[in-house]
Amino acid sequence: MKDIEKDLLFACVEQDDKKKISLNCKAKNILCCALSKKEFNRISACKSAMEMWDKLRITFEGTDKVKETRIDSLVAQNERFQMQPVETIT
Repeated sequence: MKDIEKDLLFACVEQDDKKKISLNCKAKNILCCALSKKEFNRISACKSAMEMWDKLRITFEGTDKVKETRIDSLVAQNERFQMQPVETIT
């Protein structure tokens, strides 16, 4: 490769990395500004916006197993739902 081609390649890669870093910083800033102090303390050690988002998602939604358990519980609760003798439809 010629030196000029190498310089252009490095410039493109460097520009792409700068854009990714910039977007990550913007996303982290948006997340941090939208959170309470308690929530911010939970994610402040995260290095990327994606890591912050994943931690918040698990905190508030739970893992897949927790979601399945919650759904099963709600389905069972719905199946047990009955109208009491003193209640009417209207």
